Amino acid sequence: MNKNIKNILLTVLTATLFIGFFIWNIAKEETAFSDSERRALASFPELSIESVVSGEFMKEFEDYTLDQFPARDIFRSIKAFFSNYVFFNKDNNDVILYDGHISKLEYPLKGDMIDHATERFSFIYDSFIKDSGAKVYLSVVPDKNMFIAQKGGYLSLDYASLISSVREKTPFAEYIDITPFLSADDYYFTDSHWRQEKIVDVAEHIASEMGAVFSDEFTVNTVEKPFYGTYYGQAALPVKPDGISYLTNPATDACKVLSYGGKTPVEVPVYNLENANGKDPYEMFLSGNQALLTIENRLSSNGKELVIFRDSFGSSLAPLLIQSYSKITVVDIRYINSAVIG
Repeated sequence: MNKNIKNILLTVLTATLFIGFFIWNIAKEETAFSDSERRALASFPELSIESVVSGEFMKEFEDYTLDQFPARDIFRSIKAFFSNYVFFNKDNNDVILYDGHISKLEYPLKGDMIDHATERFSFIYDSFIKDSGAKVYLSVVPDKNMFIAQKGGYLSLDYASLISSVREKTPFAEYIDITPFLSADDYYFTDSHWRQEKIVDVAEHIASEMGAVFSDEFTVNTVEKPFYGTYYGQAALPVKPDGISYLTNPATDACKVLSYGGKTPVEVPVYNLENANGKDPYEMFLSGNQALLTIENRLSSNGKELVIFRDSFGSSLAPLLIQSYSKITVVDIRYINSAVIG
């Protein structure tokens, strides 16, 4: 074939692809949310003289074109495949794959975040707990990178330094070390959280350190829907999804849970099976991110009360402790102003 004809054909093919994708991008409806990445996607930015002059429009437009590109998930998967299996990169946009586990690199240690957290804890202690006679305990839940990052040759936080810093800044709390009871396989392969069925020993240790009675007799229930964790979509690789299980006993079956997220308290289940079939099945545990919950154990008359200041890891831990207390209050200070807790 004549060289000129080849060049013309190549030019026509390239132009057709560019024009085709351009028309496809204009014609297709905006996608508001990425199920695979669990995040909202950028929408078309507001066009104004001010936004153009400041450069903000072009910045937001670039984000928009990247988020709304046709067949975006397919191209993300192709990029991830080549990054991991052809070029043998250690990570793909800080997402790593090691020994079946997908995780996201957390490095370096952010001292200002530790300072902010411990300042909040200290404020709560000084404002509401100091003169109450309550016993105060603290645990640091390590990210699963603690168990896989160094083994895989990745940059890793100095967890000993992190825990030491937290303990030093919270002298009012007795520290309960849970790290000896954890391993990588106690966490979901495709998500950051731990598997509830794997942390019974963690709950038992915490209860024992707090002087509470605990039984490890639970019924294991399994959700039929596969669990594609947060990291599954970020990795964009064809890995096997997790299964998700939850534990019940007479105390979890008989308790009353109230959520104080609105104007009036609303009763919610310990395990919200509607959420188990939603976009983030992990939100089945205590209905996900709730600012304030109370759990009344109708089978207990021991009068013991526990207040848990928690993040999302506490959602699957708290149900295991219901049996040990008459009442548990679960507080997430990410969603409620510390000043109004009293």
